[in-house]
Amino acid sequence: MSKAPPELTWQDKAILVVIPIVVFVIFILANYVSKDLTVSDAFEQKLPKAQVRDAGTIIELSGESSPGSHSVQLCRLRSRDGLHDFTFQYNIQGSDTMKLEVGRLMQFFGEYKFDAKGGILEVPFKGKSGRMSGWAVYENRRYYAHADDKSNDL
Repeated sequence: MSKAPPELTWQDKAILVVIPIVVFVIFILANYVSKDLTVSDAFEQKLPKAQVRDAGTIIELSGESSPGSHSVQLCRLRSRDGLHDFTFQYNIQGSDTMKLEVGRLMQFFGEYKFDAKGGILEVPFKGKSGRMSGWAVYENRRYYAHADDKSNDL
């Protein structure tokens, strides 16, 4: 003999309705709060310094320069939405230079610094912890600070 399941009380029914709604609200709020900042957002808000995750198309090559003790690779990118042009600065730290071509797409996570000419995006950059952070993906290859590799060796 099997027993029939007990009838649900109004409290049980309320819980079955409220829990999915609460989970949905938390999901929406988490997506809203964790939205990555783009170059266009940082430029429009005139943020003096911000971490951005975005992509852009190479519109001009500037070559390499050697300010101070390390080399940097420079180019101009146009934001994904096509509204802003900005300088992309890749800090070469014992890694290969990128073989950049006009018209190619580049994805990145770096530190954006506002200026009237569209701003400068630096990859990799020194994060809040003092370690180098950030990366660029170009032609299906990820470029990042090699100093992070040494810190993971135990």
